[in-house]
Amino acid sequence: MMSDPAIVMLRGKDGKELAYKALSMINVGGLALTKERVLIKPNITAMRPASTGITTDPTIVEGIIRFLKDQEVNEIAIGEGGGCDITEAYKELGFTDIASRYNVQLIDVNREEGVLLGVPQPSFLRHFWIAKPILGYDCLISVPKLKTHAGEWKVTLSMKNMMGILVAGKRWEIHREDRGIVDLLQVIKPNLTVIDGLVAGEGHEIYGKPVKMDLVIAGRDFVATDAVGATVMGFSPEEIPRHIRLASELGLGICDLSKIQSIGDVSISEAKRKFKRA
Repeated sequence: MMSDPAIVMLRGKDGKELAYKALSMINVGGLALTKERVLIKPNITAMRPASTGITTDPTIVEGIIRFLKDQEVNEIAIGEGGGCDITEAYKELGFTDIASRYNVQLIDVNREEGVLLGVPQPSFLRHFWIAKPILGYDCLISVPKLKTHAGEWKVTLSMKNMMGILVAGKRWEIHREDRGIVDLLQVIKPNLTVIDGLVAGEGHEIYGKPVKMDLVIAGRDFVATDAVGATVMGFSPEEIPRHIRLASELGLGICDLSKIQSIGDVSISEAKRKFKRA
């Protein structure tokens, strides 16, 4: 069953305020947040600050935590397994300080053991090694960066962000084949997405250039948020990346913009900008 395809788009400069407001505008009632253990999954693919357009802005994560705390969620964690020393990145990029102030756990996926889980109806990959602590959370919030990608993925948004829950050394197959992410999403998927577009990235997922957008895109349907994110970066409906279209075809969400309701203070057409491709 597909989730609510409505997405929230907000303009502004205060990441905490934008993230909090976006979540307050989303229909989160069905998630029963007051009873859940929530994991926040940012994108920390390199030891680069958010101002470079490469990694998730910690102020966005802080706004999400504040919202969850106000919803009486007591068990919150931040978990990531990017391509750098995540524990050190947490410290350098400000996540350790936030976790300390809000009593939030930090999980370095690269240092965790994995659990082998099979895919019910595989199309490309039959199983995945998922970091064991990740499986202990009832609600997963994907917080990717709004940026393009050099490979066949074309974009790296909520769906691709889920690669970071796989244990170190077990990501190579999915990284070389975008169809694999759709198999992973049959096993575990985000319940909410908050795309950080304060400073986006164009040209490359690690070595690209920053693009100031002052934008947050959020929603319960991760396929819809990714379709809107790709469109905002200048991809036409015909260019929507294959993994997004495939996920929609398999009933994981909606990528048809005509069926996605956009709410907030900025429209897709107003936010749209032609990003440089890889």
